[in-house]
Amino acid sequence: MTDKATTQPVSDLYDVFTHMLLRFWSENLHYGYWLSDDDDSSVDVATDRLTDLLIERLALQPGQRMLDVGCGIGMPALRLAGTVEADITGVTINSGQAQEANARAAAAGLSHRVRFDHADAMALPYPDDSFDAVWAFESLMHMERSQALAEMKRVLRPGGRLVIADTCQHEPTKPEYQDALDDAQANFAIVDLPSIDGYRDLITGAGLELDELLDVSEHTKRTLGLMADGAREHRSALEEQFGDEARQLIEVLVHPVSLQPEFGYLVATARKAS
Repeated sequence: MTDKATTQPVSDLYDVFTHMLLRFWSENLHYGYWLSDDDDSSVDVATDRLTDLLIERLALQPGQRMLDVGCGIGMPALRLAGTVEADITGVTINSGQAQEANARAAAAGLSHRVRFDHADAMALPYPDDSFDAVWAFESLMHMERSQALAEMKRVLRPGGRLVIADTCQHEPTKPEYQDALDDAQANFAIVDLPSIDGYRDLITGAGLELDELLDVSEHTKRTLGLMADGAREHRSALEEQFGDEARQLIEVLVHPVSLQPEFGYLVATARKAS
């Protein structure tokens, strides 16, 4: 059963933040991946590159079934569908995102094997052992991760693969930034920021077999600075359109706390035992 006290803030966030990101970021509502400090790739190229990193690790095969937990407007799932003839289901807590994602699947001619459901990822509406693969692309930050991992494990078939992309924290926050971090987590409905070691414990604690835990922070670190630049550039128009909700999110994006090196990004690959 969906706990609206937990899920409503996340849905409300994406009622606004989805449209903000489409204005100043990309149709990919996630971080970018740059090869080096000298890489001048555009945001669109860098965000596609991160999607491709997950696609490679998922290793989805023709005819298999895959679940995208926290699918947003569906762009990573549609890119995946362009690489392999598999059946893909996405789930999002935001009904507007689900509608937009399904419209994009139809426009791409993929709705016969790609669909997006409005549902709670912490209470997935699918039977046990339903999917050959699952990924969670920057969605677990909004959930109680142990419960979400348990649900993903439940719907995975034995031997099935799980790929996660998520933010993490390398070191404790400096005291002078703690209030700003608390504000950021509240405004963006972020549950917490686990450490790399903490993530390893989460995955193994869920009874999953960890194959790889990759720290890609050096490749993704440019993201929040570029988002802040975009938010500043479009600030007036966004605040006029979305009011106080946009103002609060922009204040977080442009605050120096978002650029602290303590914050990082990881990609994890795990399996459900056969």
